[in-house]
Amino acid sequence: MKQTSVIFLLLGAMLLCLLGPTKASAHPHVFVDCSLTFEFDGNGLAGVRQKWWFDEMFAAMILGDFDKNHDNKLTPDEATALEQGAFVNLKNFNYFTRILVDGNEHKPVEAVQFKPSIEEGTLVYEFFIPLNITDGAKHVVMVAIYDESFYTAVQMDPQNKVLGLSGKFNTNLDLEPVAEMAYFYDQIVPEAAVLTMLPK
Repeated sequence: MKQTSVIFLLLGAMLLCLLGPTKASAHPHVFVDCSLTFEFDGNGLAGVRQKWWFDEMFAAMILGDFDKNHDNKLTPDEATALEQGAFVNLKNFNYFTRILVDGNEHKPVEAVQFKPSIEEGTLVYEFFIPLNITDGAKHVVMVAIYDESFYTAVQMDPQNKVLGLSGKFNTNLDLEPVAEMAYFYDQIVPEAAVLTMLPK
């Protein structure tokens, strides 16, 4: 009787392991280093500018398709073709960007001012996400960049920036794990740039 009970316990434990969430079998194919700049204007927080540096292998693949004359520069026509062929589709994934303003999801995530370039032989994306926070009140803005499919691995710069700050606000900017953004059955907690805006 004891032996039967032990067998059932072992079978039950195995079943729980099989049914429980496991880490996705996918692994990163693209690697991105990312920095953020929170840009203020005379009205408040205009938005956040992102700059992505891609790994050499992915950059070579994309530039092989879009740098048509292989001169390691992007002409305006090449940049436009790259935007349409390799950037616009990221809208379907919110540009891997998740934003919480005072704990509330900021949607939709829109990207403007897209500018691709080549720096030190690798592909760079720059673009701006408008936020337009202009009410002059205290706010906490959290921005995380990650790909839930695990296809793209994003490394956030620990030294993100604030630009154009006027005399209306004091700010504090940190990089820290944000539990409210946990994904994959709450097993993965991404790091986010956390900007605290305090009116003077």
